[in-house]
Amino acid sequence: MRTRRLAVAAILGIIWACSLPLPAAQAHAVILESAPAQGSSGPAPRRLMLRFNSRLERALCSVQLLGPHQRSIALLRPEPDTPPDTLAYPLPPLGAGAYQARWKVMAADGHVTEGTVAFTVAGS
Repeated sequence: MRTRRLAVAAILGIIWACSLPLPAAQAHAVILESAPAQGSSGPAPRRLMLRFNSRLERALCSVQLLGPHQRSIALLRPEPDTPPDTLAYPLPPLGAGAYQARWKVMAADGHVTEGTVAFTVAGS
């Protein structure tokens, strides 16, 4: 009987431990907000902003802007006075067409994530 109680307690303990959230799974940098917004269409933005759910290792982050026909567009230096969870870049004048901001970031805990924010600059 005592062995049975110990076995049940052990099983319940394992079930409880497995139900706890894993800190590492929550540590990956996930994009929370962008400007321009994902899928948006409108006038040419003057700034690209990407905000994440965790502090970033900025020296190990990169953003590439691709324009119409997948043409690479040089970004200016990132804005220095942004929160530690945000990357922001002033943009050169953009013509009408489809754009993609491809980002690759490292969170402060060392996890690397990447993604794309697509937007369209509408013609005049």
